[in-house]
Order: sequence, then C-alpha cells, then structure tokens
Amino acid sequence: MQRSWARQSWVLVAFFLVACGSEPLGESRGETLSARVGEELSITLQTIGPGEYQSPPAVSSSTVRFVDVAYVSPFVPAGPTQRFRFRAEARGRAIVTFRHSGSSPMVHDTIEVR
Repeated sequence: MQRSWARQSWVLVAFFLVACGSEPLGESRGETLSARVGEELSITLQTIGPGEYQSPPAVSSSTVRFVDVAYVSPFVPAGPTQRFRFRAEARGRAIVTFRHSGSSPMVHDTIEVR
C-alpha cells in the first residue's frame, strides 16, 4: 500500500513539473499570420468551458484594424467558437491579444502585414 502511494506521489510531482514549464500560466502563444495591405483575415478561437473571448481584442498597432466578431457553427457543448475579423491597414507588425472572460487562456497572435 505504501509503495502505491509513493508511486502516485511521483506521478503528481512529474505532472506539476511538466505543468510549470517556461510559459506563464493562463497564457497561450498563438500563431504568426501574414497579410497584404488591404486584405482581410480572420482568427477563429474555440472556448472550452464557460465564458468567451472578449471583443474587441487588444491590437498593438494601427497596422491592423479590428472589424468584427461573430459566433460560428458548428455549435458544440464545450463552449462558443468565435471568428474575429481584421483588416490589414499598413505595412508592419501587430500583436493581437485575446482575453477570456472565464478561465480559458489568453491568446497572443502576431500579424505581419507586407
């Protein structure tokens, strides 16, 4: 019995060490997308659990302009799927930060406009 408890303890320690990697808790790195000036692009995010990604997202520069957000199908019990649309306004780089109203992680996407 004691041996089983010791094995479970090591599993929990290993899980804790893996969960505490180099990424800050509550954040997720997204993708790097590219667009040409004048093009529209969209980013689709799926929520797991209650809440939704807040609109408008934070955009780091005027290189990209937020257009709108919509719920998209298929609708699943896990949580809403949202499509955020953007327009590439000028050459450069913008970081878009999506914050969640519940417990889903924050997402950061980079948009390169050429």
